[in-house]
Amino acid sequence: MSFLLDRRRRAGRFLEWKVRIFAAGAVLGLAGIFLDEEWLRIGAIVVLAAGVLLRFLPGAKPPDDDPEAESDDWP
Repeated sequence: MSFLLDRRRRAGRFLEWKVRIFAAGAVLGLAGIFLDEEWLRIGAIVVLAAGVLLRFLPGAKPPDDDPEAESDDWP
């Protein structure tokens, strides 16, 4: 299945936030399961959904669109 991978894609500028949000959601979810509290489990789902929504925020332009890289000033 390696032919489906796009090796030019990068992790994105929100990778650190995605990891933090996942960790917080995982802790909330496990605490909700352990303590048998529904509001903690629902909170975990909300936090994890916020992490998924980070994917749709506009990010920086990819390096391929850099106009400086296409200049013909090379000797």
